Amino acid sequence: MNELIQLQSSLTRTFREAFPASLSWENSNAIKNLQKINQQLDGVSSAPPSASIAQVIATYRQSHLVANFRDRKYICYGAAMRMQDGWCMLGDDRLRSELLADVDHIEDCKRRFRCFQALLSSYFAFARYDEQTSEVAQAGWGILRDWLARQKVQFQRDGENKKLRLPSWFAILTKHENLLTNKPCDRYGADMLRGDNSNLEDARQGLGIPSGSWIIEETILSQIRTAEVLGDEPFKEHIDQLLKSVLGQTEVKVSVILMRRAIALLVSRYTRCANKPEHPALRDAAVSIIGNPWLKRTSWDAWVKRASNQPDDEAREMINGWLKRRLITDFFAVLSEDGQVDQRRLKYWLRFETVIEDIWLVLGPDAMWNNSEPYKELRKRAFGRLQRLENAGQSNNNAFIMRIGDWLIVEFGVTGNACYIYPLNPVPFDLHGKSISLHDLKNKYLGKPHNHVANGWESNFDRAICPKVGYYPQGAVTPRLVKQNDNSDHIPIFGTSSKATSSPLLVNNSSHNLSYVEQYVNKFGLQTKDNRDSDGAFWVYTQKGDHPEVDRNLESWKFKYKQGRGWWRE
Repeated sequence: MNELIQLQSSLTRTFREAFPASLSWENSNAIKNLQKINQQLDGVSSAPPSASIAQVIATYRQSHLVANFRDRKYICYGAAMRMQDGWCMLGDDRLRSELLADVDHIEDCKRRFRCFQALLSSYFAFARYDEQTSEVAQAGWGILRDWLARQKVQFQRDGENKKLRLPSWFAILTKHENLLTNKPCDRYGADMLRGDNSNLEDARQGLGIPSGSWIIEETILSQIRTAEVLGDEPFKEHIDQLLKSVLGQTEVKVSVILMRRAIALLVSRYTRCANKPEHPALRDAAVSIIGNPWLKRTSWDAWVKRASNQPDDEAREMINGWLKRRLITDFFAVLSEDGQVDQRRLKYWLRFETVIEDIWLVLGPDAMWNNSEPYKELRKRAFGRLQRLENAGQSNNNAFIMRIGDWLIVEFGVTGNACYIYPLNPVPFDLHGKSISLHDLKNKYLGKPHNHVANGWESNFDRAICPKVGYYPQGAVTPRLVKQNDNSDHIPIFGTSSKATSSPLLVNNSSHNLSYVEQYVNKFGLQTKDNRDSDGAFWVYTQKGDHPEVDRNLESWKFKYKQGRGWWRE
């Protein structure tokens, strides 16, 4: 047997050196050739035709009886097969237990080993990362794995005692016994991160593991887990490589469920980096695979979690911020009238990114039907918040709708169009339809237009918008309180603040004063309490370190931290 193993290894080496390109995971001819060589060298035998297996499985499912050894072997090969109604034997506790017990009691060692080989084939063929695979079947697969590990030990003893002649592939299984543990592919993931797939290929070829096996996807996931424990900079250096593996940009195709798990791990780890500039590829992958985080928060929280298994709020808000900034930039760059970036309007609205809660793009004919790459990517990013602009006037006109607190703000792509500010209720247009008319977006009876023509239009916009939404970004025109005389009331005087984001003291409206803080922290599920009317403080109840992004913003808004209680500001 040792000579056969050496010959097999020598042939494999020769194939790699002579035909390196032919050994890619997708090259079925190369794999078939190697499988034939394995069989000739006492390797893994092929499974019977799936139609024959399905027929035997269907009979066994009905009768719970096995006619002969051939049928039992076929049933073992079909243990992971999913029938048309979704049923799988690994998910049937009774039949799975009966089958494993029957194999345990086979007295003939050789026959028992053949069933072991067939069940090992089912183990590798199981659809682990298929969304249609039930949790019960997943648990049954785990039970099969543990059973195979115990049987392997027993067969090793039988081989040592000369009771059984073990084929050459069993030595490969012993070499890769990690495949029968709860961390089957960790060693391959570490190799893959270094660009070395030789160990994985050795296992696949030696054990006849099919190219569509969960082994490949599990290795990709293990590769990401290996990258997770690296330092910030080494981890960030691997992100593009990892995304290519996850998104199927290599010869390996992966399932949607694996993509979601992998990207969730990458996003959560990136959030923990000390320096985390926007990563466009990670942003687009997260939005396209997991979904828009402000439209699909439930889905996001189900996938993107911290080590404590709680939703990773900071990761969600990070992608939220990136997506909003990109959509704002898209509108004032890609969708601008002449294709040139409208820097003033772009710079102005980016200051409000933190408090913009929702965005809609309403595209005119030119942008809606333009199939160049920038426009296709834009429409993909805006999916779920995209409508047609009816009666656009100019075919290159587009509209951009933002919701901030209880207000809707409408901007247009073509210069010369005023910006309109509407109260959220009543909304003069349908935000959930397929199209919106330009006339509805310019409803002077419900909204107020604001022009961009004056040299200082930004200051005029600040005076109109900031008091309404309770948010004053850096450099905003902010009111300060002065007295005309000793008997007069305080009156607001507007001036420009060059300091970091802060909230002004508004006249006789202390409860509204920090409403932007309340709106912001509520997105993280945090509680607030305003005791300022009784000479107390405005409190945000969270422990320092639980939400680093919130900590940073509260500090910039002049809040102080009290250990064990939270952040406060008078």
